Amino acid sequence: MNILDKELRKFCVAPMMGYTTQHARNLYRILSKKAYLFSEMITCKTLIHSKKTDYFLENKNQNPVALQVGGCDIEDLIKCCKLAAKHKFNEINLNLGCPSKAVQNGKFGACLMKNKDLVLDCLKSMKDSADIEVSFKCRLGVDSFDSYDFFSDFIGTTTSSGVNIVYVHARKAILKGLNPKKNRSVPPLNYKYVSKIKKDFPQINFILNGGIKNLEEAKTLSNSFDGVMIGRLIQTDPFCLSNVDNMFFDHQKNTINLNNIVSEYFLYIKKQLKNESIYKLLSPLMGVFFAKPFGKKIKSEIHNAIKDNKIDQLEKFILNSI
Repeated sequence: MNILDKELRKFCVAPMMGYTTQHARNLYRILSKKAYLFSEMITCKTLIHSKKTDYFLENKNQNPVALQVGGCDIEDLIKCCKLAAKHKFNEINLNLGCPSKAVQNGKFGACLMKNKDLVLDCLKSMKDSADIEVSFKCRLGVDSFDSYDFFSDFIGTTTSSGVNIVYVHARKAILKGLNPKKNRSVPPLNYKYVSKIKKDFPQINFILNGGIKNLEEAKTLSNSFDGVMIGRLIQTDPFCLSNVDNMFFDHQKNTINLNNIVSEYFLYIKKQLKNESIYKLLSPLMGVFFAKPFGKKIKSEIHNAIKDNKIDQLEKFILNSI
């Protein structure tokens, strides 16, 4: 991987179920030209067999962007790699960190960390299947398998596939007793494990994820790792992305006009109305109201306006509220 490729991932927007949709990615790309975007996790079976495959793979003007998939069937993963390459994604990422019960029932996500040899076979097959970068996102460990030796052995085995990009959520996953939300906060963070693994495997690019509260903290951490990945901050304050190109990629800071950004996104919304609900199209914008005074009231009024399907009225209301 050359220096320019490494620069791509200095700042990544984490895959988030129900949030990093194609619509959100369009908003994020308006806000930042350089942030590395991710799709939400899509199961291989869904991606291959759904009538909405082209919808999930919509990738107009979103690059750099990665497609994250969940699965462990090698033939399915091969098909997904070919689909990702066909739709011009920069990368396909295998989810090895999701702890949800549905994912466990499908025998993929975080529980795969207990089966390093299967993960190795999956990654090898993915690498050989299409001309696209392959990566994975994992935890530090799973349940009682949480020693550094376990983590190091897992990384050593899986990266022997030739994969050299690893996104690490710096907590272990607890598969029983904690839901996905609590798994993002209850298991303690351990950045030291990620620092050590980076020293032990200098040929691998490690992108740090987990517990990063603001862009200033992210910038500091980015100096110690090959990149950072942020999720919930973007969900609740998408407009912080307008500062990323300047902070992380040394682009000249432009004056940000939120009204212009909202208006540009509404042009996208109006083009999509025949194919998508207003609610789903507006969802990426709603986070901006979380921290505002009377934010709940504003969001309630927006929801009421959505019911009337009056897009111009909604645009004016949101422009007057931000």
